[in-house]
Amino acid sequence: MTPRDPAAGVTGIAARVTPQAFQAEQDVLGRCWTFLGYDWQVPNQNDWFRTTLGGRSILVQRFEKSISAFENKCAHRGYPLRNEDRGSGALVCGFHHWRYNAEGVALGIPECPAMFGVTPRELDARLNRVELAQVGPMIFGRFAGGPAISFEDWMGPGLPILKHLTRDLVPSKPSYERVVQSNWRFMVDISLDDYHIVAVHPSTFGKNGYLNPEQVHYARFGAHSAYLPGGSQVALEEMTQACERGDYAPHRYRIFQFFPTLIVAVVRIADAFGDTYWALTIQRFVPEAHDRTRAISTFFPLAPKAEGMSQKAIQRRLTWPGMLAGFKYYGTRVHNEDNEACEKLQAHVRLDDPTPYLAKHETRIGWFDETYRTVMQGGMPGA
Repeated sequence: MTPRDPAAGVTGIAARVTPQAFQAEQDVLGRCWTFLGYDWQVPNQNDWFRTTLGGRSILVQRFEKSISAFENKCAHRGYPLRNEDRGSGALVCGFHHWRYNAEGVALGIPECPAMFGVTPRELDARLNRVELAQVGPMIFGRFAGGPAISFEDWMGPGLPILKHLTRDLVPSKPSYERVVQSNWRFMVDISLDDYHIVAVHPSTFGKNGYLNPEQVHYARFGAHSAYLPGGSQVALEEMTQACERGDYAPHRYRIFQFFPTLIVAVVRIADAFGDTYWALTIQRFVPEAHDRTRAISTFFPLAPKAEGMSQKAIQRRLTWPGMLAGFKYYGTRVHNEDNEACEKLQAHVRLDDPTPYLAKHETRIGWFDETYRTVMQGGMPGA
């Protein structure tokens, strides 16, 4: 049992209590690589969606040759460029009709020479750009000024794993989305907590009792961590190598936490008809306020392709929809139980809360706190 070090001192606690501390925290975290959404949300040129990064509204838009993202504020007067969650159309401000290109440069400014005495090129007004990276269909982004590390180095061994797991994903809408009246870190904490399952999930995860410590194996890589039950010290390395070769097949429950707000899990749904059905869950926590977080999860089938008209292929096509629907019901139930616990925590959080303790099955919470503290202090996890 280890006393928990409050992450980043009073800043870490205050960010759960006050809007000012929350925004100061988000200003820092917005410079870390963060999952933003999927490329299928912008299938065509000029399609866009709106989301949040570092406590700020941003837009992600597909242009002719690439996808770009910017803070959702016109460079002229700060007017929001997008006022809906999604849509399609040229990047034009609704306040004065300033038009931007894929680099975020205002090249269409009405009456520019008369109004500003220079051409649009000479004015060189630009949007605050979000740097992007992509793994399969998953889009990640960050504002400038964060740790001097490439996306590849930031993800480390998790990159080939994520590439392999997402290579055949079919475009899907969120399976679960809910605004939770809780700070985002309570929600990350509970996803890293294998000690609460009996009390909070008595009829689902916790129905078989507490996890056997001998069967619990945690791995830490850079800013991130994984739970690899039944594994060993080399389990993460073995999975990474199998994914790099392209021959990894799910055989055990695996869950990965990518700092700051992404959870990815490989979950066995059921054994049926001589076959094993697996799912991939991708969960994102979107901090919206010190006491409000949007939880978004999508559940995907994760299994060998069933092609042709073989009996097994037909069986898979017939049974997958029902299997996934059952898993969605189960997953929604678990998410709701976790979220309700987090709301109760948020309702009673105070700046002078005593330092809690972390059990062995809460090891990854301690790792997360260390990473959080390092980032808040301007450092690089693992450096």
